Amino acid sequence: MAEARIVATGLGFTEGPVWTRDGRLLVTSISHGAIYEVGDGEPRVVAATRGGPNGMTEGRDGALYVAQNGGLYGMGERSPDPSGGGIQIVEGHSVRYLAEGLDAPNDLCFGPDGRLYFTDPRGAAQPAELKPGRVYALSLDGRLELLAEGPRYTNGIAFGPDATELYVAETFGQRVLVYPVRRGGLGEPREFCRTDPGFPDGMCFDEHGLLYLATTVGHQIQVFDRDGRCVDRLPCGDDSMPTNCCFGGPDGRTLFVTESRGERVLAFDLDVRGLPLFPFR
Repeated sequence: MAEARIVATGLGFTEGPVWTRDGRLLVTSISHGAIYEVGDGEPRVVAATRGGPNGMTEGRDGALYVAQNGGLYGMGERSPDPSGGGIQIVEGHSVRYLAEGLDAPNDLCFGPDGRLYFTDPRGAAQPAELKPGRVYALSLDGRLELLAEGPRYTNGIAFGPDATELYVAETFGQRVLVYPVRRGGLGEPREFCRTDPGFPDGMCFDEHGLLYLATTVGHQIQVFDRDGRCVDRLPCGDDSMPTNCCFGGPDGRTLFVTESRGERVLAFDLDVRGLPLFPFR
């Protein structure tokens, strides 16, 4: 079994790990309202987004695209520097909105059509006050389309090896849904897998199509095969809260995990490469 090693600490409520095309590990900090570069030495702030930068991905142009939740983290705690919910573009130190007026975008990914697909659970992670979660698509010229509504706290989102299927974590349903992508829209979802223990959050895939899923209260990364069966568990520590994960490293075989309770980034050295993300697939 692979064991976790600590890559960085002191990052606040960590989320949104990205291994960039130029070989850097970047993560968001919801509680600090910032994006950090993690490497040798102390982490350094590369951009201040304000609010609560949550999920993050990289575009073909090298810009970073951030799901800005406005400042929500944990069970209703708020950032000391709130901002409006939306999708942000980060180019160097410059931060601007591509879409505004949203509730609390959580995670995002590029699709094969070049649009950004993202989740909006529409509020804090408080089961008693949940609104129907939403899934959107956003073109890079700012056109926004609501694709789906209803899951109980839409969270992590990713395209697997089949680009006609979109995976979405339904956190308070303790499951991952798969939506068929049809002519730019989404069909009715099916249940792909359930998490036991824990609540599903961010996710990524390896080159063989296995799904790596951060399970918050479960304190682990759960690994599922193409049939939705749990085939492995990567423990992150008894008091941990893993929020998201991505593959990276020089050979693409390192699984990086943001662990919010410990305000740190963990890494697992594996014998498999990650599945390239759009738009680089």
